Amino acid sequence: MNTAVNIFKKLRNRIAFAFIFFAFFTLVDEYVKEGYIFDVRDLSTPEITHEKIFLVTLLAGLILGLRKK
Repeated sequence: MNTAVNIFKKLRNRIAFAFIFFAFFTLVDEYVKEGYIFDVRDLSTPEITHEKIFLVTLLAGLILGLRKK
């Protein structure tokens, strides 16, 4: 039972790292395509923007990585 819990924790940490890596990759992509890193005004538009993707993936990574059982 204990090894299953350890495997689950390792998997959760790897998924959290992947989300955070994807979040920062999104910022790099935004800078390459648009020439700026983060524009708060893009959060209020109805379209899916780099800023929204960044926030969702960053929050998912942080929640998964910081959650304790």
